[in-house]
Amino acid sequence: MTTRLRWGQLLRLAAADLWHERWLAFCAACVLAATLAPLGTLWGLERGVIGALIERQDQDPVMRQVLPEASGGQRYDAAWFARVAQWPGVSFVMPNTRAIANQVELYADGADAPQRVDLLPTAAGDPLLGRAPVPTGRTLLLSQPAAQRLRVAAGQSVRVALERQREGNTERAVVALQVAAVLPPAQLDAMAALASLPLLESVQAWRDGYTVEGFDGQGAGLAPAAEVYPLFRLYAASIRDVAPLAARLESEGISTYTRVREIGATLGLQANLRTVIALVGVIAAVGATVALAAMQIATVRRKRREYALLKLTGHGRAWLMALPCLHALAVALVGGLLALACYGATATAINLHFASHLSGGEAAVRLGLGDMAAGVLAGVVISVLPALWGAWRASHVEAADELREQ
Repeated sequence: MTTRLRWGQLLRLAAADLWHERWLAFCAACVLAATLAPLGTLWGLERGVIGALIERQDQDPVMRQVLPEASGGQRYDAAWFARVAQWPGVSFVMPNTRAIANQVELYADGADAPQRVDLLPTAAGDPLLGRAPVPTGRTLLLSQPAAQRLRVAAGQSVRVALERQREGNTERAVVALQVAAVLPPAQLDAMAALASLPLLESVQAWRDGYTVEGFDGQGAGLAPAAEVYPLFRLYAASIRDVAPLAARLESEGISTYTRVREIGATLGLQANLRTVIALVGVIAAVGATVALAAMQIATVRRKRREYALLKLTGHGRAWLMALPCLHALAVALVGGLLALACYGATATAINLHFASHLSGGEAAVRLGLGDMAAGVLAGVVISVLPALWGAWRASHVEAADELREQ
C-alpha cells in the first residue's frame, strides 16, 4: 500500500472514529475552551487596560521628558548635544537658554492684562510640535491656555515686553511676534510658547545688556555667538527609556527631573498583572492537561482491541501513534474556536460596559491576531501532549494478548 493511500486511510479512519465519539470529543473541546477563554480575557485586560494606560503615557511628551535641574551649574556644548543625540532611547534633544531668560510678558490687543509665559526653544522633531509648523524668525506657537487668556488665534500677533537695567537706567523693548499656530492641550498644556532658539538667544542677549537687531535700546555691542548652554530639552523615545536615560545623565553628574515614579507605577502594575496571569495560566494548563490525559488514557484502554486489530493487520507504530494525535489536534482546533467565541462575547460585553471611560480607538479588553494565534497554539500543545502519552501506550499494545483475552 502506498504512503499516500495509507495516509488517506488514516485520515478517513480518524474522521470516522471522531464522529463516532463526537460527544466525548466535544466535551474534551469544552474542557480546553474553559481553560483558554478566561486566560484570553485576562490577557486581553492586560493588553487593553494597562496597554491603553502605557500608550497614553507614551503619547504624552510630558511623561517622556528628561529635564536638567536649573541650578545644576552644568554647561553643554555642541559636541555634547551631538553625542547625546546618538544615545539609544533619545528621540529629541536641543539646547535651551537660562530659565529666567525664558519667562516673558506677552501682550495682545484683545487681552485684559499681560500674560507671563515660558518661552521654550523648539526645532524639527520636537514631540511638542505635533503637526504644527516649526516656528522661525519672529513667529511662535502658543499653548491653548496662553492663547485663551490672550484672546488670540493663529495668524494674529502678540507683543513681547522686555525690561533691563543698564548703567543705572531702566530700558524697555517691545517686539512684535506672529502666532503661527495654537497647540492643543495634549501637546502643551501650560502657560508656554514654542519659539526658535535664535529668538530665545536674542531675548537673553538683550537682557544681558547687548545690542540686538530689532530690539529697542542701545547695548554694549553684539553678543558673542553661544558656544555652551546652561540647559537642554530632552525627550525619550518611550516611557521605558526615561529611567535609563536619567541614570546615564546622573552618571555624568547631571541632576535631572523626570516622571520616573509615575512611569514605574504603571510598568510595575503591568509586570505584576503579567505574573498573576502566568501563575493562573500554569495552574489552568496543568489542570487541563491532567484532565485531557485522563480522557486519553481511558480512551486507549477502551480501544485496546481495536488497536490490536490494526497492529495485527500490518499498521506500524507510527501509524498507531498518529491516530490519537489527530484526534487531539481536532479537539484542540474545535476548543480553540470555542475559546475565541467565548472571548469575543466577553470582550464585547466588557468593552461596552467601559465604553464611556475609553477614548477613541481604545478598548478595555484587546487581543491582536498574534495573541489569538498563540492561544490556539497553546491549546494544541495542551491537547497533543497528553495524546502523545496515550499514543505511545496504544502503539505498545500486544495484539496476541489482547485478542486472547477477548
